[in-house]
Amino acid sequence: MNYQKISESFTLLFQTIFSFIKIVLLSNYFTRLKDKKLKDGECVILANGPCLIKDLEINNEFISGHKKFCVNFFALSEEYEKIKPDYYVLAAPEFWMEKTTEFFKSQRKKLIDNLLNKTNWQMSLLIPFKAKNSLLVNSIKKNNNIQIIYYNNTPIEGFQKIINWLFKLNLGMPRPHNVLIPSIFLALNIGFKKIYIFGADHSWHEEIKIDENNKVTVNHEHFYDKNEQRMPMYKLDGKEYYLHDIFRKLHFAFKGYFILRDYAYFLNAKIYNASSKSYIDAFERIIIK
Repeated sequence: MNYQKISESFTLLFQTIFSFIKIVLLSNYFTRLKDKKLKDGECVILANGPCLIKDLEINNEFISGHKKFCVNFFALSEEYEKIKPDYYVLAAPEFWMEKTTEFFKSQRKKLIDNLLNKTNWQMSLLIPFKAKNSLLVNSIKKNNNIQIIYYNNTPIEGFQKIINWLFKLNLGMPRPHNVLIPSIFLALNIGFKKIYIFGADHSWHEEIKIDENNKVTVNHEHFYDKNEQRMPMYKLDGKEYYLHDIFRKLHFAFKGYFILRDYAYFLNAKIYNASSKSYIDAFERIIIK
């Protein structure tokens, strides 16, 4: 065994041990998806990337015939009441934290209003256990059509065979640096055996700009935006991301998809990327016919 393999083994061992510590400190042991468990089935996950406009247009019949996951601010779009998602996933702490940017607060308020006033069908809202008793959750509880299901978003990593079992117990997940990661993870743990992803451009690196004052901005444009949404990225403490922070965040997101690919194999499930444009290289690319 050479030095590199020894180093990798010690790294995985440390990550595994640290993951158990994080589970003890951060996870809720009684958070389960038992009532939502399926033995089989197929679903689609609609990410909010710009290519979702095209994906919805050319795959409308296929998407309509499947259970549907939507994420983040999808409810602000005109498509929300047409799609009528079965599952709605929120992951970012800004959705339930009191301290966040004024822009996010205003968007969050619109989201709450839309979920309350427009959701006239049965839907499950999946949100981290940490959000329990938050303003967002207490507000959405007023709509009896929405069932709130909590999950553990504790980031765990290490030896794949060990974390696969921890994943299966819903005690943690791959680092949730992008809402698509918990969406795929939850779809797998609910029991879907075939998962089709649409609208996952993941092309933020194309949209990074640095001005003459070294200020880093990224275009956060979504399929429902009418124009470019260029702005800095912020950490939870309010500080702006530097370029190396952004690429580190992207690294963990794209790496997380490979972890999910292996977890899907462990569960005898399959994840397909049906997005018309996408930089995700972990999942098999397909064109729906």
